Amino acid sequence: MTILLAIFLFASSMCPLVTWAASVPSPLVLPESGQAVSVTGHMLMLREPGGTLGPGTVLAVPGWRALPGAVSAGYTDDAVWLRLDVARAAHAPEEWVLRFSNAVLDDVRLYRQDAAGQWTLQAAGADVARGAWPVDARQVVFPFRLHDGTTERWLLRLHSKKAMSTELTLWPRSAFDDASRREYLYYGLQFGSYLLLILFHIFFWRMTREAHSGWYLLYVLSNAITEALTIAIPQQIFSMPNWLSDPLLGVSMAASLVIGARFSTLQLELPALYPRFSRGVVGVTAGAALVATLLVLSGQYAAGVLVVQGAALPLIAIFVALATWLAMRGHRPARAFLLIFGIFYAGVLVSFLRNMAVLPPNFWTNHAATLGAFVHMMLMSLRLNRRYAELRRAKDQAQAEAVRAVRAMNERLEEQVALRTAALRQEIGRRAALEGELRAALEVETRTREEQQDFVAMVSHEFHTPLAIINTTAQQIARNPEASWDKTLQRCQNLREASGRMAALVDEYLSADRMETSAATFRPQWCEPWALIASLLAEWPAGRVEASLRGLPERLQCDPGLLRVALRNLLSNADRHAPQAQAIRFDAAMRAGGGIDFTISNDGDALPADEIPRLFQKYFRGRIAQHKPGAGLGLYLVRRIAELHGGQVTLERTGSDGIVSFSLYLPA
Repeated sequence: MTILLAIFLFASSMCPLVTWAASVPSPLVLPESGQAVSVTGHMLMLREPGGTLGPGTVLAVPGWRALPGAVSAGYTDDAVWLRLDVARAAHAPEEWVLRFSNAVLDDVRLYRQDAAGQWTLQAAGADVARGAWPVDARQVVFPFRLHDGTTERWLLRLHSKKAMSTELTLWPRSAFDDASRREYLYYGLQFGSYLLLILFHIFFWRMTREAHSGWYLLYVLSNAITEALTIAIPQQIFSMPNWLSDPLLGVSMAASLVIGARFSTLQLELPALYPRFSRGVVGVTAGAALVATLLVLSGQYAAGVLVVQGAALPLIAIFVALATWLAMRGHRPARAFLLIFGIFYAGVLVSFLRNMAVLPPNFWTNHAATLGAFVHMMLMSLRLNRRYAELRRAKDQAQAEAVRAVRAMNERLEEQVALRTAALRQEIGRRAALEGELRAALEVETRTREEQQDFVAMVSHEFHTPLAIINTTAQQIARNPEASWDKTLQRCQNLREASGRMAALVDEYLSADRMETSAATFRPQWCEPWALIASLLAEWPAGRVEASLRGLPERLQCDPGLLRVALRNLLSNADRHAPQAQAIRFDAAMRAGGGIDFTISNDGDALPADEIPRLFQKYFRGRIAQHKPGAGLGLYLVRRIAELHGGQVTLERTGSDGIVSFSLYLPA
């Protein structure tokens, strides 16, 4: 491959030397065939350092010389003038275009001299707004019409901070349109392939998270952006101004240099072989890219690009030499590197020599970098896929060996595990039983502590008022022993009521405690429900309780004393919370499936939703009952009595509709 490249460079460089011997070029005659013709060999060229002359003045300037090939002046600040005489054959097409192969020239002007000696101007290039171009194309294109038998003199003025390297071609307008469509189809296929490649490696990198794949994705992106800006496709599509496209192109070239250097070290596996050398190469390249970026952004585009190209050529030589040395030592990645990167480096070298005016512009030199990069990308993608497949196979083999080793180890461990498992099961069973006992003890202790707290709160609240009454009344009697007999009787009555209230609280607590600690309290026997209810209702003033008794049996097996306590507590609870003007409703009826429902209802405020689940807890007194007498044991005793009878007590209505209702069910 190196020998073929050397032959190609020698032949390409000798072509202009042979043709320089020609004298003043003859006029270019547009052929009758309607085929595209190259302007090469028909032009005179003049370099103007100042770039201030006009078309009439520049013709008289000495120094014009024949240009045997295409324009190839490298990076120059001079204005380059081209002189061309154009004639048209008798039956040749009338409408033609002049196309420049370099798509990023900054300022291109065409001066045409008519028979009267007047000059007409057409201008295009990156410095000219796209809307003012004569033809909307990615590169400079000048349309013209030429009549039979006339010869026109053209002056072309070129000025650009980019490489002054371009080939001029005359096309019939129809042939140019057809060629442009084919060209856009070619570029569409090329960048479509790039897009597919980028999308594929995006998904590939997201799946593998491998460094090679991620850097290759950046590598393809940077090269695709640089190539697209070089052929001016984004500039045409988005009408991108030159002040934006030039920095983008220069920065993308600098970024491509750093990314390419890092990716090349990964492909040669230099970070593992020579880590310090690898870091040094990437660091020096990054420094050169930074200098180039600063030059481009400061307006010195040519200097910045020359820094990039000046750093790229030694870098290519270093990588090729190192890859050759490693390949001779049997390093497999180096062999693949020489093939895949050699094609790309050859294209870059040819493009550089064309920009530096060493090689003439033609189809091969103009597209060497593009073709080399495209083939390089395809081969590199195949290489990465193959590498990933090899890694997967190695990983699968390692996993298989690991599985075999683990399986053998598991077999050895299973015996030990079996022995330990039996011992652990016994220990776990013992600890589980101990945990259950501890949980039960903890629950009992927690419940006991809560009941003690509730009991202390109840005693401090409920006993305080009677004791205060007793104390106050005793003081009144002691201070005034000569008081009237009526006042003394009233005060004695207050003492009896206060002591009676305390005695009732104590009895209620002792009853709850006996029911909690002794099962002998429950003594079921046959009783008459009608008589029990009648004696119970007689304890309330007439009209306070409205009773409705339906279908009660003549006899009921229950504990009459406990049932009486349960019903009295429900009635007392309703009496405390019902308005005095409203009667309490007492309903007793047989269920269809057997058993008796006792329902006690009263008018009252709605019960708070957060207190409803705790109504039947021991010592619990809600916010509504805080200012009313009670120990918080009434509903708790009702629930315990219902459970002893095999029944249940439920809150039927919560007062949301103005009615609070409790239901006590006893089975038949």
